[in-house]
Amino acid sequence: MLIFTVGNGPALEATEYADFDTGQAVYRVTGIGAFTLGWDSDHHPEADQDSMEETLQVAYGTGPLGFRMDEAPVLYGVTLAGTESFTRAPLDAGALQLHPNRLIISAPVRALRGTARRASAIVSTLARHWLAQPWTAELRRAHEHHCAPHSLNRYGGLIGKYEERVRRLREHHAYYIQRADRATAILQACPVPAATGAPPHPSATAETAGR
Repeated sequence: MLIFTVGNGPALEATEYADFDTGQAVYRVTGIGAFTLGWDSDHHPEADQDSMEETLQVAYGTGPLGFRMDEAPVLYGVTLAGTESFTRAPLDAGALQLHPNRLIISAPVRALRGTARRASAIVSTLARHWLAQPWTAELRRAHEHHCAPHSLNRYGGLIGKYEERVRRLREHHAYYIQRADRATAILQACPVPAATGAPPHPSATAETAGR
């Protein structure tokens, strides 16, 4: 059991779990609910990426990521919903400002400012604890492994797209080289003499008219 002091509020008790299947850390906070911390699934880190450039993510609850999750946290009577992404800079500076949605059936609605401030403070505390753990680097690798099939599919699609673009560019390149060679040959040929019986040059006609 972990004990956290967040701002001027009462101490919080939390139980921490590391999911090496998905590369996420789950904090179940007594009397509040669960927060799932990890890396943004749409901007997942690459092996050679600087950790300070990573996009992190908090999910309000547990289970498959979505708007309505299991064990969603409840703050000031408001059930939080969905996920939010953030970077290391505001987290390390102690200036993280989240804007969680509240769980309402009709449509996503932002939680009130006080609830958002409390959520930001709790997530900041939990995230700093999570990132300081010696096993976080391995959890990051687990996240990369979990995302690798999606990455392979995405990169494969992009490779195919650019290969088609390269093929078309090569066709255009070859065509314009052919046209340039044709223009060069024309330029290097002798000037075309006036054909017998052709009308006179316009300048010759103008000179005759001016006499």
